[in-house]
Amino acid sequence: MSGFKNEAINANFINGVLDLIITHLIKCSQSMKADCVKNNNPLLNSEDKITNRLVARYLNSEPSIFRYETQSPENFDDNTDLYIGRTDNKVIINNYFLKSNKYLIIECKRVDGLKLLNMKYVTEGVKRFVSFPPKYSTFYKHNIIFGYVVKTICITKNVCEIEKLQNSLLGRMTQIQKFILEQSESSQFYVYSCSYDSEKNGCIKLKHLFYNFAEVMQK
Repeated sequence: MSGFKNEAINANFINGVLDLIITHLIKCSQSMKADCVKNNNPLLNSEDKITNRLVARYLNSEPSIFRYETQSPENFDDNTDLYIGRTDNKVIINNYFLKSNKYLIIECKRVDGLKLLNMKYVTEGVKRFVSFPPKYSTFYKHNIIFGYVVKTICITKNVCEIEKLQNSLLGRMTQIQKFILEQSESSQFYVYSCSYDSEKNGCIKLKHLFYNFAEVMQK
């Protein structure tokens, strides 16, 4: 996946790759949700534990050109000998060993319709890609944020609230376009795209997947 000389072709190609990953995320989330019901094994209301189960039992269960790794250190700082960030989920493509910084990131965040988690979605999710210096690398200028919906809410209404928050919390550092709905299935999942343009980082595009896990969360 070395890319093409034409930037427009590159952008379309990476967008197609993201769509493949999101399709896989949705498929695996559906399987995990069905197994939760079948085995009477609900999910704990923990971002890390939901991610760990999803990766360990589903995302890497079949041969693929992608490999999913959790809790990967990110952006080494030469001045402190520390990593600035730690990704929830790194998606490594099959030519990883040709160039180690060519990968995609899935940042995972819980949402429950309340302001606290919506703010964390922005400040500890979106901001890690678009702030300067960024906590998360973005080699392809495209990445994914996966919103785990842990309570029964109106997802589209909550997305509007997140959009308002990111405009107010990030507006001074970057120009933000509106969320664009790309696909949905009743109240089970919604996929949006949004572009973030800043003078220092350039244009970064994020896909936002919100998947409804509310009915299989431990009460």
